[in-house]
Amino acid sequence: MKKLFLFTLLFLCTTTVNAAMLIKTVAMVNNDAVTSYQLDKKMATAMALETNRRQLSLEDHSALRTEVLNSMIEDLLVEQRIQELGLSVSDQDLESAIEDVQRQNKLTSEQLKTALQAQGTSYADYRKDLRKEILRYKLIAREVRSKVEVTKAEIRAYFSAHEADYMTEPTLRLGRISYPVASDADIKIKEQLTQQVQIVRQQLLGGKPFDEVLSSLGGEAEGGDMGTMVEKELNLELHQGIVGLKIGEVSEPLEIQGSIFICQVLDRTPAKAELNEDISIAIENILAAQNSEKRFSEWKKELRKDAIVDIRI
Repeated sequence: MKKLFLFTLLFLCTTTVNAAMLIKTVAMVNNDAVTSYQLDKKMATAMALETNRRQLSLEDHSALRTEVLNSMIEDLLVEQRIQELGLSVSDQDLESAIEDVQRQNKLTSEQLKTALQAQGTSYADYRKDLRKEILRYKLIAREVRSKVEVTKAEIRAYFSAHEADYMTEPTLRLGRISYPVASDADIKIKEQLTQQVQIVRQQLLGGKPFDEVLSSLGGEAEGGDMGTMVEKELNLELHQGIVGLKIGEVSEPLEIQGSIFICQVLDRTPAKAELNEDISIAIENILAAQNSEKRFSEWKKELRKDAIVDIRI
């Protein structure tokens, strides 16, 4: 029994020594180490992505390993800076961020967890990664975003290059004159009303002002200015009746929802792109985010220049 105990102890010691020999420090970043175990773990993920696209040669594998290690060094430098600045994410901030994700994707808490599980990610790992991402945004805001400026010239240039993304919907303003039709009205009554509508239509086509025509009808008809509307949002039957009509033109008599009526196009506004204040602010945010990412990359290079980095592979 004593020999068995000694053998087991010797085996455990040997295993521990062997494991320690296998895990090496591949880089020192200031006072923190990057181990071969950490690098191999990151490499496994990177290799899985690369081999899905192409077969890696030995040179490609070596280059990828160097790229992954440099990325790990940059990430560690960022983490060190976050700790140095004392940045943190409270549990309340984290929960609010998760709630935002659920709201934007219309998911319950359980549905989010199920979706993560389907992607091979645990909820605990998701929270951990999200916390890191929030910290990264805080760091960018602290070190980079506050120093990024977007000029009016840059906003105008972006707008010109993406003008199609900011086109408004074409609109039109309609005037309506209608005659109510009783639910039990026979074909003859409908024909009479249609003839009356045609007479009114000819007056409008003859150039008589819409308001003047409507007021001359007294209580015989209803109607008025329907206001400005987005054309594609009109009732399907109404849209079919006025589509293609120019300003001043009048639709044929239409029977919709218990009335026979005509519509005159009082005004049309074609689709256009206009650089207003709201769009300027939106573009400024886009450019600020783009410039921040670019500046953040430069900032990380500057951070590395000031750091003590010792690569041991």
